[in-house]
Formats: sequence, C-alpha cells, structure tokens
Amino acid sequence: MKNLWINGLLSAFFISISIFVYADRREKEIKTENLPQNVQQFISSQFGNEEIVGARVVKYGYHKVMLTNGYEALFDREGKWLEIDNEYNHALPSTIVTLLPQQAQKYIAENYPDCKVCGIERNRHGYEVETTGSQPMKIRFAPDGTYINKEYD
Repeated sequence: MKNLWINGLLSAFFISISIFVYADRREKEIKTENLPQNVQQFISSQFGNEEIVGARVVKYGYHKVMLTNGYEALFDREGKWLEIDNEYNHALPSTIVTLLPQQAQKYIAENYPDCKVCGIERNRHGYEVETTGSQPMKIRFAPDGTYINKEYD
C-alpha cells in the first residue's frame, strides 16, 4: 500500500513538471502594441518602412517579430535583439549589418565583398553571420568582432 501511495505521488509530480515544461514552450500571439517599447523602436529605426505582420511571445518570454518581406527578429526579455534573419535569404538592410562590431563588419567587407548578409545572431559566445551569394556560409565572430571561423552551407 505504501508503494502505491509513493508511486501515485511520483506520477503526480512528473505530470505537473511535464505540464509546466510544455506551458513554457508554447508560443502566444500578441498584438503589435503589446510589444515592449524598445522592441517597437528598434523595428522602426532599423527596418524603416517594413511593417510588423505578426508578433509572438516564445520560449523564456522572448519576443519574435515577423515583418513584411520575410524579415524575422528575436528579442530577449529586456528587448535586446538576439537574431535577425530573412526566411527568403534576402540581404538584410545595411542598418542591421552595422549592429555587428566594427571589426566583424570590416572582415566581411574585405574578405567577402560580393556576399550579402542575410542573417545575424548574437549570443554570449559572440556573433554568427549568415551570408548568401555564390558561396553561402556562416561566419563566426567573438563578442569583440574577432574572426573565429566559417562554415559553408
């Protein structure tokens, strides 16, 4: 009888954890006006005439914003950008590329002048830049913009 009671408690515990984990992973649509103010300002200053066509709160309370022409941007809870890309591999606006450290911008311009940047990602390890063109690749940089490596797609 004691084992049955313990098994019941353990089952209830694991079910409640599963529900909690599942609830944290769901995405929730939100209205544009409910985005944090700094996210709205970032979109208007960096993308100019592009309009927001969708916004969601995703895992960990991050905000995902979808724009016209397939642009997508991911922001952390404080509204700082984490990832910006384009689902159609179109080049990002030049204003977005200037978000990279100066050293990374210079490296790309000097070594791959014909490549177009179609995505950038920022994390604690640095930056990852996706390019499109004759040789699509991912170029990784340290947080200060120092080149780390590249990988061809």
